[in-house]
Amino acid sequence: MATTYSKLIICEKPTACVKISKILDESGKPKKLIENKVTFYQARRNNEDILIVSGIGHLFTVERQDEENKWEYPFWDTKWIASYIKDKKAKHTKPFIEFIEKLSKNCKTFINACDYDLEGSTIGYNILKFCCPPKSDETAKRMKFSTLTQKGILNAYDNLLPSLDYNLIEAGLTRHEVDFIYGINLSIALVSAVKSTDLLKFYLLSIGRVQGPTLTFIEERERKIQSFVPKPYWTIEGKAKIGTKKFEIEYSSKRIKYKKEAEKIISECKGKDGEITNIEEREMSRKPPAPFNLSHLQTDSYNYFGYTPSQTLKISERLYLSGLISYPRTSNEIIPPDIDVKTILNSLEKSTKFSTHANKILSLKQLVPTQGKKTDPAHPPVLPTGDLPKTLSSVEEKIYELIVRRFFAIFADPAKIKSIKTHIAVNGHTFYLRGRQILEEGWLEFYPYSKTKEILLPKLTIGQKIPFNINLNEKFDSSPSRLNPNSLRKLMEKHEIGTKATRANIIDILYQRGYIWGKSIEITDLGQEVVRTLRNYCPDILSTSLTRQLENEMDEIEQEKRNREDVLLSVRRTLGPILDDFKKKEKEIGEFLAESVITTLREKRLIGKCTKCDGELRIIRSKTTKKRFIGCSNYPDCTNSFPVAQKGKITPIRDKFCKYCYETFNIKYPMLNLRLPGRRPFNTCVNWTQHPKKPAKSKKQVKDKEKETEKDKTAEEMVKKTEKGKKEKESKENKKTKKSKKAKKTKKSNKKSKTKQ
Repeated sequence: MATTYSKLIICEKPTACVKISKILDESGKPKKLIENKVTFYQARRNNEDILIVSGIGHLFTVERQDEENKWEYPFWDTKWIASYIKDKKAKHTKPFIEFIEKLSKNCKTFINACDYDLEGSTIGYNILKFCCPPKSDETAKRMKFSTLTQKGILNAYDNLLPSLDYNLIEAGLTRHEVDFIYGINLSIALVSAVKSTDLLKFYLLSIGRVQGPTLTFIEERERKIQSFVPKPYWTIEGKAKIGTKKFEIEYSSKRIKYKKEAEKIISECKGKDGEITNIEEREMSRKPPAPFNLSHLQTDSYNYFGYTPSQTLKISERLYLSGLISYPRTSNEIIPPDIDVKTILNSLEKSTKFSTHANKILSLKQLVPTQGKKTDPAHPPVLPTGDLPKTLSSVEEKIYELIVRRFFAIFADPAKIKSIKTHIAVNGHTFYLRGRQILEEGWLEFYPYSKTKEILLPKLTIGQKIPFNINLNEKFDSSPSRLNPNSLRKLMEKHEIGTKATRANIIDILYQRGYIWGKSIEITDLGQEVVRTLRNYCPDILSTSLTRQLENEMDEIEQEKRNREDVLLSVRRTLGPILDDFKKKEKEIGEFLAESVITTLREKRLIGKCTKCDGELRIIRSKTTKKRFIGCSNYPDCTNSFPVAQKGKITPIRDKFCKYCYETFNIKYPMLNLRLPGRRPFNTCVNWTQHPKKPAKSKKQVKDKEKETEKDKTAEEMVKKTEKGKKEKESKENKKTKKSKKAKKTKKSNKKSKTKQ
């Protein structure tokens, strides 16, 4: 490619590359080019030829300097290398690196157009440093945008930052290097400890700078649950009859400590009517919510739809790349004044789904959004851009609608709610009858997810007699609730460990490592043993204060108060003594860990109880065929076995059995969750071969379908032929008209020449 181009723009992902190239090209139709399986675009703007190319996330990663001694620890020196060199799974990154290297030689100016955050700044910088001509990173410009919309991209292009955002780059590079040094050193230490026992050849154990404290939260909660001793208490509840309707009432003391006391109250009140002695009415005002930041979006998404934080982040990133919402990785709760909210509302008004509510907001005298407390100088809150979606999946539609409705709600009036507390006296005891009424919906009209349930009471008067029935209920103190992915993320946020962009991913890693399982998170034996071992031998690794200190130091790099070398030196001073002490006790630590690893491996293979004997059904791999199947642990005495898929991940569903098999065969067959390649996860039963199959199509149905397809094909061919015939006729007619025109011209020219003569 010998042509010299004015600018080379580097994007983070292919989707963003397509979007940016279409916006920058003046015709809206950039030239699509493909070389060595890499797609890039050529746009024309202001008489300049611009090339737009993308990475595919991180093309470069951190590795230790002394790669030969991979299992030696501690180590401190790191380097950045191409991802495909380190990881075979990243081989798809090689063509991108080689192509950008080749492409950059013919470009004058370089622009980093990756996402404006730590990751985007680091990705763009590494591409410029390792793929482009020397010192290109020093002369490069930066595009800063929060939305992949025409306005956002053109504004960023016309107002390029004069240099790269080196404060974000330094912080990003440091974070990757610190996490690598911590994670790999500790993981090597744990693996070496297990290997030293000779009980296992190899088992991958890992713990990271943020993973350790996060796993400790779960382990501490588990200990509280296990040590909890429930105490009984009694409640008195009942129903009052007013007219034809019944309403729930409660005793003035919510918890009664002793059963005798509760029974005495029941005996003194039963069979007697109550009398209304007082009616308390109170009006409350509920303010509209603040605009979404990532944390609030993840919370509401989990509460209303059950999506985990990582699922919500992935969905919102897809919406961002489609230009439908602003950048989701933000902590901001204040809409900056340069965002034209009226234009966004005018665009949303064109949607049939949102037109009514958008119109109502636009009719307000002033558009004053509610503000939160948190700010983020890089990006605004999560807002709709005004661009309307063409097609969305069901999950994308739910999150997009949640964001749009939240946007409407921040402009609306407060909601007004009236609460009514009616006092009912019975033989010296007091019961309460509560009512709730929404007086003015306000913002709840636009954000129905938070709607309060109404309890509408009939008209009541003091002195009115109320007949009722009451019951005595024995209850027990509830144990501390288990954490779920969202409450765990909020706990990480509270303790200031991890970042808004990484917390969800860290929780996913704990699941992948086999340390935790279930939506209502339970810690596995292996997870517990890792925490206990580290608590006994190197408790600092689990310390939230140490992790928070490092987070603050890396934040200070971003604020240009500290440099990268200082933070890396601080890590060495802290982690060095811990690892040296660990090495001295390696075998002792390994013995603690090895047993729990073996137990975990057994549990992974355990499916459930055998349906023919007292044995256990397990995943077994045949020594001869190397194929896996489900068999009984009491083999050869019990030959009970079931076939299973040879590929994909199998996860047993604890304490559940197949309802179909129980109703049909009266046997409780265990359930499995299967994750097959290229398919969505699904639940099935070990006895799946005996389940009713979908009715097979008859030969006649198959033949009829074949005939229909043949008819369709012939119809298509006929249409193509007629279209081809029309085109041929048109071309012949065009040729004839052209010939006649030429003939007329030649005649005229001949006449003119004769007259001249």
